Amino acid sequence: MKESLKILAVEDETAVAQLLALVLCGPTCRVTTACNGAQALKKIAAASQPFDVVITDHQMPQGTGLELVRELRAHHFGGKIAVLSAHLNDQNIHAYEDLHVDLMLSKPFDVDELRHAIDVLVGEDSLAA
Repeated sequence: MKESLKILAVEDETAVAQLLALVLCGPTCRVTTACNGAQALKKIAAASQPFDVVITDHQMPQGTGLELVRELRAHHFGGKIAVLSAHLNDQNIHAYEDLHVDLMLSKPFDVDELRHAIDVLVGEDSLAA
């Protein structure tokens, strides 16, 4: 089993990024944040160990979550991808489904629901309290 789960939270709203880091971080989980897709791609490229999960917002400056997911798929990102957004309309949902994202959750989100969804996504009890 992995020593630590690595999550990259891509969110342009600082308060939401901090909340994600707070609720997901734990003794077996490390959360890194990025404020947009370009910064996320740089952090992924510079990481000494690959991220296990990328959680991205949909609507952000300098590119949407959809554009980020397309880039991740084009570069054969091996981890799980989750979209957490208040802007999940039918068109966006279908576009993310076509890119085989692993999880979509709408904002506002329930903290326990998010933690459970990430646990299920990675198939372990890494975020269990």
